[in-house]
Amino acid sequence: MEPDKLYTKLKEFFPNQLDLMRHLHVNACWEYSITAQSTDDANIKLNFFLFKKNEKSLEMTKNKPAIRPDLILYFTEKAILNIIEGVSGAEEYYERYHNIMDHPQPGIEVDSKVNKPRLKLWQIGYKQYQKDFKF
Repeated sequence: MEPDKLYTKLKEFFPNQLDLMRHLHVNACWEYSITAQSTDDANIKLNFFLFKKNEKSLEMTKNKPAIRPDLILYFTEKAILNIIEGVSGAEEYYERYHNIMDHPQPGIEVDSKVNKPRLKLWQIGYKQYQKDFKF
């Protein structure tokens, strides 16, 4: 899928899923790097940011926000599309994420990197988030 078309499809999903960042403070920010075949691929097909704009909305943008991302998330295109397809809520999204994380397949991989000290993350809500979503 072309990067712009992929971005449009993802933008229909992520900003409408406020529950994905429940427990997190305003300005929680994730950077997404989407690759074609493998998360080890250095060629990023699409890079975007998702952040909690306020208590009632998430914002997704290709432009790097003034906020330093808390996490950097790596998905293959097929993995991210499989995760969001028909998802009705955060629990199902994270269940699918864990399944792919625990059972990667060629072309369907996820990975992540913590981008801030854990204590700072806990102070902005990640401790409860971690308990709730089993990370």
